[in-house]
Amino acid sequence: MNWSDYKIGVVIALLSAVCFALSNTFAGLAYRGGVTPITLSATRFFLPTVILLIILFLKGAPIIMSKKSGQIAVILGVITIIYNFALLVAIERLPVPIAILIFFLFPIFTGFSLTLTGAEAFTITKFIGAVVALIGLALVLGVSFHQLDSLGILLATIGAIGLATVSVLSHHLVKGEDPRQAMLYMATTALAIMMVVITIRGELDLPTNTDGWIGFLVSNILYALGMITYFYAISMAGASATTFFVNLEPLVVTGAAFLILGQTLTPLQLFGVLIVVGALIFYARSGSN
Repeated sequence: MNWSDYKIGVVIALLSAVCFALSNTFAGLAYRGGVTPITLSATRFFLPTVILLIILFLKGAPIIMSKKSGQIAVILGVITIIYNFALLVAIERLPVPIAILIFFLFPIFTGFSLTLTGAEAFTITKFIGAVVALIGLALVLGVSFHQLDSLGILLATIGAIGLATVSVLSHHLVKGEDPRQAMLYMATTALAIMMVVITIRGELDLPTNTDGWIGFLVSNILYALGMITYFYAISMAGASATTFFVNLEPLVVTGAAFLILGQTLTPLQLFGVLIVVGALIFYARSGSN
C-alpha cells in the first residue's frame, strides 16, 4: 500500500466519522420533530444514489459493474439495511451507550476477518490499539451494565458483524472496481428495499416542525457524505484502518452534545477521550510501519 494514499485514506476516514457522528446528532433533532427511524432509514440512501449518479455521469465513467462484482455490491446493500435496522432496534432495547459500545466491536471483527481471508495482517499492535480504544469509548460513553436485554445485545452484535462484513467485502471489491460504482449499487439496493418497506407500511412519517425538517435534511446530507467518504477511505487506507479510525465518531457525538446541547463532561469522560485519541495515534503510527 502506498504510504501517501494511506495517509489520505486515514484523513478521509476521520472525515467520514465526523459526518456519521453529526448525522446521528441531527437525527435526534429529526426524531423530536416527528420523524421515525424507519423514515430516516428509508430516505438516507436517496442522496448517495443521486450524488454518485451525478459524479459518474460528469466523469463519463460507466455505471454498470461486472456481473460478479455487481452481485456482491447488491448483497452488501442488503446487509447494510440489515445492520442498520439491527442497530436501531438495539438502541431502542438497550441503554444507548451500551448499544453503541457493542456496535463498535466492528473494527476488531473487521481486523480478524481480514486476517482470516489473508487480506491484511491484524497484528498484536493493532489488536491492542483496538482494545484500548474500546476501553476509552466505554469511559466516554459512561457505560453502565445494569440494564441488559439479551435480544438487544444480540442485535447490536449483529449490527457490528454486519458493518464488519460490509467493510471486509468492500475491501476486496474496490480493488478491482471503481468504488463509486460499488457504492452506487449498494445505495440503490438499500433505497429500493426501503421503498418496498415504506410501500407495504403505507406511510412515511415526515417532520412536523422546522427543527424536525432541519434535523431531517442535515442528517441525510451528512449521512450521504459519510457513506461516500467511508468507502473511498477503504479503497485508499484499507478496511482495517478505516474501521478503526471511525472510532472518532462517538467522540464527535459527545463533543456535539457538549457544545450544542449544553451537556457536561465528567473528568472520567475526558480521560476516556484522551485514551481514544492516544489509541488512534498509536494505531496510525503502527500503520506507517
